[in-house]
Amino acid sequence: MTEMNIIIPVIVAFLAAALTLMTGFGLGTILTPVFLLFYDVKIAILIVAVVHLLNNLLKFSLFSRHLNIEILKRFGILTITGAFIGAFLQGWMNSDAVKVLLGISLIFLGLKEASGLGEKARLPKRIDFIGGFLSGLLGGLVGNQGAIRSAYLLNYNIPKETFIATATIIASVVDVTRIPLYIVNGREILANNTTLLFITTISAFAGTFIGKKLFEKISLNVFRLYISIGIIIIGALLTLGVI
Repeated sequence: MTEMNIIIPVIVAFLAAALTLMTGFGLGTILTPVFLLFYDVKIAILIVAVVHLLNNLLKFSLFSRHLNIEILKRFGILTITGAFIGAFLQGWMNSDAVKVLLGISLIFLGLKEASGLGEKARLPKRIDFIGGFLSGLLGGLVGNQGAIRSAYLLNYNIPKETFIATATIIASVVDVTRIPLYIVNGREILANNTTLLFITTISAFAGTFIGKKLFEKISLNVFRLYISIGIIIIGALLTLGVI
């Protein structure tokens, strides 16, 4: 393991954590391809997954008092259910086609929110559970649930702190369901890369604290615009086949 193998992923972890705290997604999307430049795919997936979970737990500890239990109940359980079904169906569907469809949908949703039309076109509460299930289903199919989750949560007119708390706890539950499977099949990987895991996690933590400082200085409208731009970017990358 060379110095650059550690330095570059650690720097990216810091920057990504700072920039993605406000979106509720993106840390894994940014970190995974960077790790793949230096490490075997199994090492990259496991290390990034653990860092992602630990960083999510830190974010939740910072915003936990703002958690909206009602939204969590309506959204979280159905999202996880949808994610499992989507993951199961993945082998029978053309994932590339689904990615393009999802990408176009995210671009549309992001533009709708950024333009201000989102305020006029909210899902009625009586059917918003459908959005929760579909967001999880599509996330399970293409493995990029964070952007879908954030696009759906924008449907709620909630404080930015509540948005982060709710998005983070849902992401943490998803992480908790998948990481044990990774660890069972990769104990040696984890044992042989404890230094990398530790340093990357600390760097991500530092980035999260910096991101929180920036988060405290912006208005709700700017926050929603920031998320919308992030959703549009992920949508474009999915449509173009970059991720």
